[in-house]
Amino acid sequence: MKRLLSFLAGLGLAGIAAVGWIAMRENDAPIPDEKRVAMIALEDKQSGPGYFHPEDGTQPDEQGIRWIEPDKAAAQIDRVLRERKQAETEREKLVTLINEISEPHPSRTVGGSRVNIARLNVALDAHAR
Repeated sequence: MKRLLSFLAGLGLAGIAAVGWIAMRENDAPIPDEKRVAMIALEDKQSGPGYFHPEDGTQPDEQGIRWIEPDKAAAQIDRVLRERKQAETEREKLVTLINEISEPHPSRTVGGSRVNIARLNVALDAHAR
């Protein structure tokens, strides 16, 4: 009988400890998604006027990527060239860059091509070097 009571007391203490541990884990901050954190840092770096930008109110997709239509990106070429103090002769290179980075929308019924803004801006920086 004494052994049974000791066993039940130990089992009760283990249960209380488990409940306490679970309660503590619920208060922990969630571990952030590394890709999303990296995307936010990249967007902050690429926020200046010398970069391509999504339209106002554009929300990132489930992976944290912001997209823009190729013609909307092409409409920003003048500003990007002016801010980066590049010659007008670079225009065709940027048009080619936009076309190379464009990809079809995964749901082909929604729309045509789209451009990953962060990828376009990284390629723009690489092109400038």
